[in-house]
Amino acid sequence: MTGWGKIGTWEDTQAFLGKVIKISHGADAVEMGSIRRWLEPKEFDSPIHTDAQAAKAAGYKGVVAPATMAFTYGIPPYWQPGDESFKFGDEPCQIPIPVIFDVPAPCSLSFATSVEIEFFEPMLIGDRLSCSHKLTDITRKSLSVGKGAFLTQEDTYRNQRSEIVAIAKLVIFRFNPPDKKENDGQQ
Repeated sequence: MTGWGKIGTWEDTQAFLGKVIKISHGADAVEMGSIRRWLEPKEFDSPIHTDAQAAKAAGYKGVVAPATMAFTYGIPPYWQPGDESFKFGDEPCQIPIPVIFDVPAPCSLSFATSVEIEFFEPMLIGDRLSCSHKLTDITRKSLSVGKGAFLTQEDTYRNQRSEIVAIAKLVIFRFNPPDKKENDGQQ
């Protein structure tokens, strides 16, 4: 495996289509301190995120986290006690993007092209999220940056009650850059 994904054939990639690649479990439960730290730098003043009575008056069971914090609460820890320590020069730890890191493809580079999110159930104080990552589409394409494929990863965030909190669709272009001769216009 290279630093930016497993190498394999397009047949290997196709074998993952429609399958859950990985399930991540959030490192922390929804809690007031992280909500406050999310709200403060944005100076975002919405009482449903800070005041239980205001949240209940708006129809919620209690204080709710901002919907976009599903990413925060659904990501596993980067490091935890018992893990090996990182050393100078180690490759940076990445958030779970299984379409890049766990699905083999005959490509050496990648970049995200789009993300869409739909939100469903609110996140309440004490909720714990998990996220299932599934490969839902493969579209082979040749672009100016190289030949490859757009791979769509669908992430479904659920709380401990199995309620869907959010569904995110992330499109990644995995590719091989053209060789230098092609870039120089030489044959």
